Amino acid sequence: MKLTNLESYLMRVISKKEKSFFSGLVLALLNILEIIYLVLVNLQRSLIKVKQLPVPVISIGNLVAGGTGKTPTVVWLVALLKEEGLNPAILTRGYRSTSQKKGLIFTSSELAKLTPELTGDEPYLLAGLLPETVVAVGRDRYQAALKALAIYPEIDLFVMDDGFQYLKLKRDLDILLLDATNPFGNGHLIPRGTLREPLAGLKRADLILLTRTARLAPEEIDGIREYLGKYKTLPIGIVKEEHSQLWSLGQWGQNVPPIAASRYLSGKKVTAITGIGNPVQFLVSLESLGAEVGYFKAYPDHYPWKPEEVANLIVTLKEWGFEDLIVTGKDGVKLEVYREQFEQMGLNCLILSLEYQVDDQEVTSEIMDRL
Repeated sequence: MKLTNLESYLMRVISKKEKSFFSGLVLALLNILEIIYLVLVNLQRSLIKVKQLPVPVISIGNLVAGGTGKTPTVVWLVALLKEEGLNPAILTRGYRSTSQKKGLIFTSSELAKLTPELTGDEPYLLAGLLPETVVAVGRDRYQAALKALAIYPEIDLFVMDDGFQYLKLKRDLDILLLDATNPFGNGHLIPRGTLREPLAGLKRADLILLTRTARLAPEEIDGIREYLGKYKTLPIGIVKEEHSQLWSLGQWGQNVPPIAASRYLSGKKVTAITGIGNPVQFLVSLESLGAEVGYFKAYPDHYPWKPEEVANLIVTLKEWGFEDLIVTGKDGVKLEVYREQFEQMGLNCLILSLEYQVDDQEVTSEIMDRL
C-alpha cells in the first residue's frame, strides 16, 4: 500500500468511515499507540531545558495537526510588527528541508539561488511574501536564532512559526490558532486522532486566533468561545480572509501586479491540486470565490511532486479541456521548476494567495503590550 493510500485509509479508520473487522483491529492498535504517544510527550517535556534568547519571541502554532492558516497569519503578524517600527525575523524548523540540521539564514534577495527543497517550502514562501525579512531555518531554533542575530544584529524580535509545541525556547507571547470549522480535531491524540497534545495545552496560550470562520454562524463561534473559557480566560480574535489574489508561475514574488481572484475565478471552470495540511479549506476558498472546480486532488502535506507525475498531470488536464490549474503558495513554490512545461502545453498554473487580517484592537494591543 502506497503511503498516500495508507494515510487516506487511516483517516477513514480514525473517522470511523471504515467499518470492518480489520479496521476495528487497526483502531484498537491506534488507541494503544495514542497512550504511548501521550507517555512519550510527557516524558520529553519533563526533560526539556528551556533556553532564552536576548530578544523577545512570539510563537504562532496550533493544537491540531494539519493546516490552520499559520503561514498567512505569520505574514500578517510580521507586517503588523514592521508597521510598529520593529524589525522582526522569522524562526522556523523548515520541515523536510535539507537545511534543518545545519541551519540556514536568508532573505528574499537570495531566493534566486535557493530552492524550496533546501529551505523548506513554507520558509521559501514566507521569504517571498515578506521582502527583506530575515528567515532563520533550523531544527534547533535557539541556535538558528543566534546565527541570525550574529549576521543581522538589528533583529529585535523573532516570530516562531509552528512553535506551540517547541518548548525548548522561552517565548514572550504564545499565539494559538484554531480552525473554527474543526478546532479540536476528533478529541484524540496522534495517531488515534489529530491532536498534537491534550486540550489542557490551551492553558499555555496567551492569545487565541480563530481562523476560517466565514461559513460559521455567530452562535457557533460563541460556542467555541464558551468552551475555551473552561480552560482559560484570554483574548480571542477572529482572523478574516481578505484580498485573495492570483499570480502566474514565474511572476510570484516579482514586481508584477496580481490578478484579483474573485474577478478571474467567478463562474470559471478550473482544476486544482494541493499538498497542504487542510486541503478541504483550499477547495472551500476556491468555491467561495465563485470558481467551479471540475477536478480536485489532494496530496499529503508537503508533497514532493515528481517530474513524470507533473508531466502526466499537465497532459491529462489538457485532454480533459481544462485551461487553468489553481494551487496554493506552498504548492506553487515547488511547481515553479515546471513553469516551461505548463506554458508549452498552454495550461495556466496560477497561485492563489490569501491575505489574513485581524481587526481587533484588544488582540493587537495584547501583542504590543507584551513587547
